[in-house]
Amino acid sequence: MRCCRWYLGVGLGLGTAATGFIFLFAWRDIFDILVSEEKSLLPGTALYKEWRRPPMRPTWQMYVYNWSNAQAFLEHAPEVNAPNFEEFGPYEYDEITEVVDVKFHQANDTLSYRKRTFFRRSALQTARNSESKPEEITTVNFVALLASHLGRRMDYSVQRELSFMMHNFHQNLTVTRPVGQLLLAGYREPMMDPMRKLVCTNKSHSTACQDERLAYFRTFNVSRRASELYSLNVGSKDPAKYGTVRSWSRTAARSGPEESHSCDGLDDLTGEFFPSRIERGAAIRLVLPELCRRLTLEFDREQSVEGIVGYRYQVRPVRPFSAELADPGMERCPHASIRLGRYGILNSNECHGLPLYESDLANASASDQHSTATLSGGGLYYVLEPVTGSVLESNLALAYHTFLRPNEHIALLQSVPLVRVPLFRFTRFHRLSDAKAAKLRQLLHLLDVGHQLALAGCVVGAAIVILSALYACWEARKPRKAHNDEYRIIGTQLSNEAREDHLLKSF
Repeated sequence: MRCCRWYLGVGLGLGTAATGFIFLFAWRDIFDILVSEEKSLLPGTALYKEWRRPPMRPTWQMYVYNWSNAQAFLEHAPEVNAPNFEEFGPYEYDEITEVVDVKFHQANDTLSYRKRTFFRRSALQTARNSESKPEEITTVNFVALLASHLGRRMDYSVQRELSFMMHNFHQNLTVTRPVGQLLLAGYREPMMDPMRKLVCTNKSHSTACQDERLAYFRTFNVSRRASELYSLNVGSKDPAKYGTVRSWSRTAARSGPEESHSCDGLDDLTGEFFPSRIERGAAIRLVLPELCRRLTLEFDREQSVEGIVGYRYQVRPVRPFSAELADPGMERCPHASIRLGRYGILNSNECHGLPLYESDLANASASDQHSTATLSGGGLYYVLEPVTGSVLESNLALAYHTFLRPNEHIALLQSVPLVRVPLFRFTRFHRLSDAKAAKLRQLLHLLDVGHQLALAGCVVGAAIVILSALYACWEARKPRKAHNDEYRIIGTQLSNEAREDHLLKSF
């Protein structure tokens, strides 16, 4: 029986070690299944409800520039040699999004939806505004710039008609308006309706040709209109496509990782959801439909956010949508295809809207160079948790400007100098909420605990095997006693004569 003890110990140890070894290699897949359940976007799940009505709202800080010496500079005053721009701000807003018209398509594992985006003043900004009157700034007149911008490729007769129209509506080179109107609320201009009839055609995709108020951001605050129809892949069948957004009417299919064609609609990540198991060295391509930009995320370094270690990616801008719209190949695209930049919350040239251009250090003037330098110094980045693909923190900072250019065919613009006019800049910041960060830390802690238990099983099993082997060796080396030594003679048998004498004496 004793010889079987060490066999049982070895068997128990090998079983425990094998179980821990198998669990060690299978725990990654088991954990990925748990993560996929946690990240599920199927209707009825917790993340689906958060996606429809996000509890955490990104914060926007907007700054505008006041042209303080506009009149003196444009009138060629001798004491004014350069334009002077003053920065006002920040004006803080909360981004509010609503996902509407949602339908789940099980055949292709996608959710079709539209999105409403509007802005609301933050509580601190509202209290600040209640104590003071709305600030007004002087900036360039966008009606004049837009007339020159839309008519620059048209006939001489059309441009002259635009010139007479600007004179009849008493347009000037600059306007003075409240900051809220310039940023989001917008304002109506009587000249816009006749100008649209003159310069806009049926195939024009410019937002200026739509019946909207003039503002730096398209006036969703007034109309609450939804975006175009998008399709979001939930990744149930192919986890690698999780979070990919496509245009509903996309006609050209991408066959490989090559550059997308101008006829293509959106078919990339949008920065809201990312697949799990992100590789550090692989660049990530993004599309921001709201800002009409294509971006590439490149790994920079590791960074801790709320006690969670993530990968920090610097953003490298790619060509804007406006460059794709200007592609000659666009004329050969099907009419039903989605044109990039047709929709967006930013009324910029990249979104095929007003002649607003993204600023960079190379073109920054002395008045706003410090702001642009601040934006370029790490202003565009994403911090992603690599195991689950969660966005820990993101920051998008951009600045925009325009140009006041002379136009010989428009009387108001014939004698103006070429001036680069900074308009506004903004910072969009978003960070994971404390509740979701705590939940993510627990989930990642579960990953470490699973690995530790598996390793502990391997170690305990190996220890049992080693102890059983040592016990067997000790039993083998233990000296064994002879069989005769187990019994000892304690007396000798009496002879028959001695037995009889003993009996007689007893009587």
